[in-house]
Amino acid sequence: MNITCPHCKTRLNIPDHKIPRDKDSSFKCPKCHDKVQVLVSQLNFSVPGSQKNEDAKNESMGTEGLPVQGREQALVCMDDSPERAKLVAAVQALGFYVEATGSTSSALKKMAYHVYPLVLLNESFDQNKGFKAMSTHMNELDMSLRRRICLVLFSDRLPTGDPMSALHSSVNYIVEADSLDHVEEILSSTLAEHQNFYTVYNDSMRAAGKA
Repeated sequence: MNITCPHCKTRLNIPDHKIPRDKDSSFKCPKCHDKVQVLVSQLNFSVPGSQKNEDAKNESMGTEGLPVQGREQALVCMDDSPERAKLVAAVQALGFYVEATGSTSSALKKMAYHVYPLVLLNESFDQNKGFKAMSTHMNELDMSLRRRICLVLFSDRLPTGDPMSALHSSVNYIVEADSLDHVEEILSSTLAEHQNFYTVYNDSMRAAGKA
C-alpha cells in the first residue's frame, strides 16, 4: 500500500501484511520520524500476486528500516561469512532487529531512510571498497543525527577499545577481529557508554539553552 507521510511528504510503500485491516494504526516515518496514521477507511490493498513487486518497491524506498515489533534496529555492514553470522547472532541477543548487507550501495540506501542506533562496519566491507564510502557518509551527517548512532568498526589490525584509533577512524568504538567471541559483552558495554555520554551531553545542552 502506498502511503505519503503528511509531515515530510515522503512516499512510502508498506507491505500489505504489515498493516492491520481491522483497526486504525500508525508507524514512525523512517525519514522524518514523525508519526504517520493509517486509518481503516484509507486502506486500499494491492491485488493478489503483486507481492513481488511490492517487495521490490519496499527495497527501493527503504521501508525495511521501519521499527519491527518495537525493537531497535542495527545495521551490520560486512561481507557474507561465518563471522558475520556470529556477529548478527550476538547483536540479536542484545534485543536488536538486525539487517545485514555486503553491499555499499545497499547500506547507504538503508541509512538514507532510517537512523540506526547501532551500525557495525567491517574494515574490509564490500571487498575493501565500502569502508571509505561509509565513513564519508557518517562524517557528512548532521551532528544531531550522528550523535544518535553508535558506529563500531571491526578491524583485523586495530586493537579493541583503543580510543585514539577510534578517533582517527571517526568511529565510536573499535573491535578487533580476534575479540569476536566476546562481542556481545563488548557491544553491551559500548552501547551503555554511548547512551550515558550523550544523555549527559544533551542534558548539558538543554541546561545551556542550546537544545
